Amino acid sequence: MTNRSVPLPLQDFLDIFLPVSLDQRPKCTTATLREKFSVLDKAKCDSVEEAVVSEAFAKVVNDLDLAPGLKLVLSQHRLDPDEPTLEKIYGMFFPRGSASTDGTPHWAEQIVPVEFRKHGTENDPFEDNVKKPMNTGADLRTKLRSQIIGYAEKVFQQRPRTHLFMLIVIGGHFRISRWDSSGVVVTPLTDYVLHPELLYEFLWRIGRASMEQLGLDPTATRIKRGSADYKLMDELSKEVATDLVAKRGMAVMDGDEDNVFAYVREMFRKSLEEDCPRWKLSVPQADGSMRYFLVGKPTFTAPGLVGRATQGYVAADPLATEPKTKLVWLKDTWRTFYDLVEPEGVALEQLKEASVTGIPTLVCHGDLPCQATVTPDIWEKNRKAAEEKQKAAVNSAATSRSPSTASLGSMPAKSVTLVGPSSGMKWRRDEEEDQQEMPPSPCGVEGSKVDDSEEKCPLRRHIHYRIVVEEVARPLETFEDGHHLVSVIHDCIKAHRQAANVGILHRDISGGNILIYPKVVEDKADKKKVVAMRGLLTDWELSKDVKATGRRRHAHQPERTGTWQYMSVALINEPTKPVEIPDELEAFFNVMLYYAARYLRSDCEDVPRYIEMYFEAYQIVSGRYRCGSLKNFTIASGDLHTSESILGTLRFGTAIDHVLFTILQWLKAHYTVREHARLLKEKGNITPRLNADSDDPDRHPILSDDEDEDDEDEDMGESLASAPLAVLSEQTLKNAQKVAQHDTVLKFLRWCINGDSRAKLPKGPRWPKDDKVPDRYLVGSKRQLTTAPTDLIDAENDRNKRRKMDSGAAVPVPVEHAPRISSRDYRSSTAV
Repeated sequence: MTNRSVPLPLQDFLDIFLPVSLDQRPKCTTATLREKFSVLDKAKCDSVEEAVVSEAFAKVVNDLDLAPGLKLVLSQHRLDPDEPTLEKIYGMFFPRGSASTDGTPHWAEQIVPVEFRKHGTENDPFEDNVKKPMNTGADLRTKLRSQIIGYAEKVFQQRPRTHLFMLIVIGGHFRISRWDSSGVVVTPLTDYVLHPELLYEFLWRIGRASMEQLGLDPTATRIKRGSADYKLMDELSKEVATDLVAKRGMAVMDGDEDNVFAYVREMFRKSLEEDCPRWKLSVPQADGSMRYFLVGKPTFTAPGLVGRATQGYVAADPLATEPKTKLVWLKDTWRTFYDLVEPEGVALEQLKEASVTGIPTLVCHGDLPCQATVTPDIWEKNRKAAEEKQKAAVNSAATSRSPSTASLGSMPAKSVTLVGPSSGMKWRRDEEEDQQEMPPSPCGVEGSKVDDSEEKCPLRRHIHYRIVVEEVARPLETFEDGHHLVSVIHDCIKAHRQAANVGILHRDISGGNILIYPKVVEDKADKKKVVAMRGLLTDWELSKDVKATGRRRHAHQPERTGTWQYMSVALINEPTKPVEIPDELEAFFNVMLYYAARYLRSDCEDVPRYIEMYFEAYQIVSGRYRCGSLKNFTIASGDLHTSESILGTLRFGTAIDHVLFTILQWLKAHYTVREHARLLKEKGNITPRLNADSDDPDRHPILSDDEDEDDEDEDMGESLASAPLAVLSEQTLKNAQKVAQHDTVLKFLRWCINGDSRAKLPKGPRWPKDDKVPDRYLVGSKRQLTTAPTDLIDAENDRNKRRKMDSGAAVPVPVEHAPRISSRDYRSSTAV
């Protein structure tokens, strides 16, 4: 949430988000309000506790019916028994007819949450000083800000929403906040004891607002208990004798190949908890009509409030006619909304047309109408207002110096119109400027100084999107043994190659996007049908058609999005580098290594520390996040180490050692050649010189960066330049080419999987059936890396014209989704 808090004056906030006609003004007089709220004058004392303030506040609001149709209910004394995180919020508004009476939060039912805090600057989560960032402050303020972010996140996760209003009461003052997937808009701190009419106007407006205006998703309809849809969901959740078992080699009877797999029905059954609400979700179709799917509790929820906020459901399709398609996978997400960033379904349609295998089968998809984030619009409004103020100041100064220009200073300021995704517009971005790391938002309520050149909004724009596919797959951690893990990775690399051949790169290879899907196939040897557990490459929402943009492949979003743990060293260290096939193959390697280290038997004594040091660690170079030293060291050395020492190596004692070591050697060569090419380019020589035993230098073209791209690899580290400037071995060049495309990697993996002699597997243990062990990432481990600082200043003024700002710099590589690890909280360790 750093640099995602946008200030907005109170009256502007009310008029933009909760508009009313002139004849619909509050009727309660200011004198009456001041009399009633005078009892809360003591709230301005530091000694008065939150409970005292909240009880007096709720009594005034409810007795005077200041929010007509709503009731403020307090919950500070009780936790939600169904909430494992034991989070609680002080109060919340419910519809008056269905207000909670048991004092628990009821996250799915509340309309507007209310947080109460004692009087004092340290208890205010935001800052109004125009010279400071809005989200600055000491540890206590930071902790409070984290808590209210957690409350907002909880509300979003429990019920389909487009946005959320939250009232924050600090002693005798209040703020109003509005949250969406781009950030939060916040009003200035206001004294409600002196000016109760301002608080009353907000309460009166939320009382008269529709549920859609208050953020409830109109495309999600609550399914009533006892309805036909409710009964259909219950029926589909029941066990069926003919359901298939998802196990490699399991025989399948003729005619049963289209039956439902038992694990799919079990996932659906678990989503139908007794007290969990059920929803009918609308999904657009190609003809513009809506198709409806029935869901319960999400099977998967991505952590974090800002971003894509992805939720996955096993959904019932009332229109399906075949058993296999009655239960499908529905993904609800807030996709990035920019020019040339197509929805995931478009990529799946193109891939299907090209007969690409190993990908999901699309049912329907589309953007939901009139549901886009508006926080970036407010940022733009602030920038324009600050710009107008700055221009007015210049005009005023000119007027005082020159009488002949007196008329200019009296000209009215240009009005600012709120536009953006909410009005159906996509934001066209200049390709060259998209390569820059974006500056943070203006500080303070009035906005900060605006440069002459137009600033680009650092907040990502999102639009609500749903997609339905036929396959309900299993997570990668359910692989059966090391042989199966490598087989699944092979299947997904094969799908990636087919997609790349038609010009589409995935660009977000991660453990969460590589799934296992059971498929009934013909066993040619035994001539019978059996279950094969194949790899499925999913989540193509960040994919890119590289054919459409020509040779120069630029980003069309203000920040690169990826999964930090699996990204290549080059992509982490060079934020503006376009994703290429070697980066994707390195990500596949990292996925294989991660799941092997975590779930296979090895000689690593401290798996949690190894995972943190290799996959989650970071360095800060010139104020920017860079790859952790262990990952850098592993690539540079060409061997697996458990620490930055050649003494600590990672070995599994099976054929997967050979798989990992061989690919790692190729990656090492790739980076050696890449660094060599960079050094040659700096000296004006783009042709590598080989050592004396090379037969034909022309047969080994250099694997260099696009000559038109800016060099951003000055921080790669000298360790990667392992060869002298003037010499590269022929073997190094050959090895580097093996990860330039997919073919060699695929052949090698296929040989290893099939035990082919061409794989040159070492003697000894090959592919044991018992090498998978319980999760080695220790449950409840307290060891975590230091959270990455979020107020970094980029002090460089390089060719990309990065600007130094008072409120910090945008983080170069945000992580939208971490590996799905239920036993640990990744919000701190994946802060970057």
